[in-house]
Amino acid sequence: MAIIKTARAQKNEGRAAMVNSVGLKAPLTWLKKAVSDMITCPTLAAFYGILFTFITYVLWDLLSQSEALHDVAVPLIAMLILVLGPISALSLYDVSRRTSKGEIPTLSSVLKAGVKSSGSCPSVLLSVILIILALMWMLFSPLIYAVFTAGSLHIVGPDQSIAQGIVSDVSNGNNMGFIIAYFIFTSVVGIVAFMISWFSFPMVLDQDVDPLTAVTTSLRAAMSNKLVMILWIAIVGVLILFSLFTPYFVGLVVVVPLLAHATWYAYKDMINNID
Repeated sequence: MAIIKTARAQKNEGRAAMVNSVGLKAPLTWLKKAVSDMITCPTLAAFYGILFTFITYVLWDLLSQSEALHDVAVPLIAMLILVLGPISALSLYDVSRRTSKGEIPTLSSVLKAGVKSSGSCPSVLLSVILIILALMWMLFSPLIYAVFTAGSLHIVGPDQSIAQGIVSDVSNGNNMGFIIAYFIFTSVVGIVAFMISWFSFPMVLDQDVDPLTAVTTSLRAAMSNKLVMILWIAIVGVLILFSLFTPYFVGLVVVVPLLAHATWYAYKDMINNID
């Protein structure tokens, strides 16, 4: 199936954007600019923060009350945030783009830009890539568990699912071979997903590029700034974890728009325009 491309996307096809290296103090600058954008447009930040928080909490409530899925509610919510976060942040990227140009964003203008970008072929394909990675993690987790428990006395009980077995081993520290392998596997999947999505969605919104260009550019930027990426992952992880420990995940109301705006400035800091 052919991908529908705009005139700008056709012009930029096959061309690469220059990637910049930044210092370890850069994340602090991104966060400061993000706070400035939230102060400039508090209504838009609150709207998307509340919307994302509401969806996340409702799904958490449903998963935690499900007999089949309550044991894996935490990792499923983590994957949900990893997949939906960049997609839902498109409108907030547009807010930062407009404020950087001295424009005053309105809810209608950023909603229009967000819907247009979310429904574009590149954004849809990027979303599919992230969903595939999430499905891979869910499918291979029980296979890894089976490999490390096969032929041993450590087996899943008759009233215990594989998911419950995995959670039990990780929480109790049993089956260290599996725990190490599972940690490595989960970390690799998470980092790859992060590297792909970090700048690909902002680049699609900003430069109207094809998915391959967006993904390869995001990967090049991440690999050129490994220490900064590790630091940023740690910052994102701490903020998200803190938010999930607040009542009704209310911390996400602030953290989601903060990270979205900061990601836009990270993108502009590391990736130049193709034009």
